Amino acid sequence: MSGSKPVIGVRKNGREVHVDLHGYSTETALWLAREVIESAWDRGCERVALIHGAKHVASRAASDQVGQGAMKWALRDALARGQYKQWSEPPNSSKHERKAVSDRLVVALRPNPRPDPGAAWPEPPEHEYERTRRRD
Repeated sequence: MSGSKPVIGVRKNGREVHVDLHGYSTETALWLAREVIESAWDRGCERVALIHGAKHVASRAASDQVGQGAMKWALRDALARGQYKQWSEPPNSSKHERKAVSDRLVVALRPNPRPDPGAAWPEPPEHEYERTRRRD
């Protein structure tokens, strides 16, 4: 995977965007999440699925114990603090999908009154890490 870039996938007739954040540091993933959320809103999308992994890490305490899941909880914290509020539904909205046992955070976007379906997507940086799979 070294040197590869994630694909920003558009699904459900352009209403939902998926981006795989595996291979990035938490800091880079937070930056890319914000950029994709903004671009998706510009295009008139309804939801952004941020795929972060760590499905098995169901709490912050578990994250600290196993040394995994930092990105998962950082993305959830960013949503809770309102870092996406310019484009998203309010942080406490039930429209977001943020199950503890999940490998993704789905951010619900506010309607854009003047969407531009041709708006540019951000250019994702090169991956910083090789993806490793958890072995049970």
